Amino acid sequence: MRRALAVALCSSLLLAGCGRKREYPPPDRYVPADAALAVVIPGLGTAARQAGALYRTIAQAPQAVALAEAHAGLKAQLGFDPLDPRGMEQAGVDPSGAAAASLGSPTPAVLVLPVQDLAKLDATLARLARDRMGATQRVTVQLRGIEVVTFRRDGKGPAALAYAAIGPHALLAAGPDAPEAVTAAATLPEDRSLWRSPAAARSRAALGPGWLATVFAPAGSPPLADVRVARDGAALGIRAEAARLGLRLALPLSAEREGWWKALGGGATVDEGTVALLPPSAALLLRWRGDPAEAARRLTPWIPPQVKQALASWKLDPAAELAPAFGPAGAVSLALAPSFRLTDFSSPRFDLRRVDPFSFVELDAVLPVRDVSVLRGFLARLQKAGPRLSLKVVPRGPAAEPTGWTLSWGKTQLGLALSGGRLLVAGGAARLPAAEARETGGGYTTESPSARGALSTGLGGAVLDVDHLARSVEALPEEAYGTGPNAVVMRSLVNRYLEPANALATVALRLDLVPGAVIIDLDVEGRGEPRPRP
Repeated sequence: MRRALAVALCSSLLLAGCGRKREYPPPDRYVPADAALAVVIPGLGTAARQAGALYRTIAQAPQAVALAEAHAGLKAQLGFDPLDPRGMEQAGVDPSGAAAASLGSPTPAVLVLPVQDLAKLDATLARLARDRMGATQRVTVQLRGIEVVTFRRDGKGPAALAYAAIGPHALLAAGPDAPEAVTAAATLPEDRSLWRSPAAARSRAALGPGWLATVFAPAGSPPLADVRVARDGAALGIRAEAARLGLRLALPLSAEREGWWKALGGGATVDEGTVALLPPSAALLLRWRGDPAEAARRLTPWIPPQVKQALASWKLDPAAELAPAFGPAGAVSLALAPSFRLTDFSSPRFDLRRVDPFSFVELDAVLPVRDVSVLRGFLARLQKAGPRLSLKVVPRGPAAEPTGWTLSWGKTQLGLALSGGRLLVAGGAARLPAAEARETGGGYTTESPSARGALSTGLGGAVLDVDHLARSVEALPEEAYGTGPNAVVMRSLVNRYLEPANALATVALRLDLVPGAVIIDLDVEGRGEPRPRP
C-alpha cells in the first residue's frame, strides 16, 4: 500500500512538472550589452495603448497634420496599426509580451518580438517583404545550428528580410546581412547580453520602475561621442499618457564624477520657501538647491576671458566675494512684461545694450542669505567702483548696515531688499514693493504635480508655465504688434504658436543626484481640453 502511494505521489509530481509553463529569458537576452543603442519595452500592448492615447491628444491640434500623415503612412506600410494591440494580434505579435531591439551598431538592427501566432507573423513578414522590398522567395537556411527564415528577391540572391524563432520570441532583421545578424543575436553568450549587463542593471536601478520603454547607451557609444556628460553611458526612460509625456535621463557616474556632483550639491540647511515668494504670474521659474559658492567656482572657467579681465581690473571677484553670501535653494522667475513690444525687435535701430531689458521681461529672484556681512561688503565695493563701471549703487536704510539697494545702469534699474533672511531682487526698482508684499502670501502656486516636484525636490529644477506665458501674450495691447500690414503678419505669427500652446499646461525639468547617477526628469503636461481663447 505504501509503495502504491509513493508511486502515485511521484507520478503526480512528474505530471505537475510537465504541465508547468517553461520559463524563457526576457527579450534583452538577445541584445548585446555593447550595442550602440538598445531599446526594451516591458509590455507592448500597454505601451501601444498609452502612446496611442498621447498621439490622439496631439493629433487634435491643427499643426499636427504631418504627424497624422506619418501615422497613416506607417499603418499603410505595416498593414496594421502599431498603436493598437488588436493590430499586433492580427500580425501574430503578442501584445502582452515584452520586446527589445539593438540599434546603431555596424551590424543591422535586430528586433526581438513576442510571438503569439508564428504562422500569422510569418505571413505578415512575407507580405511586407513582398510589397515593400520585392522579395517574393521564402528560403530557410541553417546557420550555426539556428534555423533562419529569409525572404529574397531571388532564391540564391541576398536576403531582404530574415527572422529566427527562439522560444516565444522572433528575432528579426533587414538587409543582406540580416541572416548573420539574427544568428549572432540568437547565439549571443548570456554574459554578454544586456540582460546580464552590470552597467545596464545600474542604469535600471537609477531610472526606477514603471517605464513604457527604456533606451540604453553604454560608455563609448558613438551617439554619445560628443556628449561629455554622458561619457559613462546613458539610459532614457519613457512614459506616456493621454495628456502627459514623461522622460527620465540617467547619466551613470564614475566614483570621481559622483564626488564632483556631491560637492556641488552642498549639504547645508535649505530654505524651501523661496518659490512661494515669486510672482503668481511667473512664466519661467528656476530653482537651485545646490551650494551657490560651489556652483560659482565651477562656472568660473566658463566666464568669457574679456569679462574675467574686466573684473580683475576692477578688483571684483563675484565667485569668491559674493557667492558665499548666499545659501541653497534660491529661486528666479521671468515673465513677459506688459510693456513688451514686438515692434521694438523688428526695428533696424534696435540695440539691446541701449534699452531697459525689464521693459520686455519681469525679473524676480529670492535668494537665501547665509552671510549678510559678505553681501554688504561686496555691494559697498561695487558702489565705489561704480563710476568706472557706468554703474550707480544707491543703498537704503542705515549707512552702516543697509537693508536695500538700487542698482542703475543706463535706463535699467535693479531693486534689492533684505527681508526675513533673504535677498529679494526685482527687475525695475518700482516692482520691489510688490515682492516684499508677497511675504504675507499671494505668491506662485501650481496644480501640476511634476511642476511642484521640480520646484521643491532634487538638486534643481525649471518650470515653464505655458498657461501664464500664453495669457501674458494674449493680454498684450494691439499697439504691441505695430501698425499696418506688419501688425497683421506679427499677430498671425503669434497666433500660430498660441494655438498649440493652449493645449499645454506646464513643462517641468528636474535635476537630481541618486547613488551612482545624475537624474534629469522632463515632464510635458497637457490639458484634457485646450483652454478657450479669449
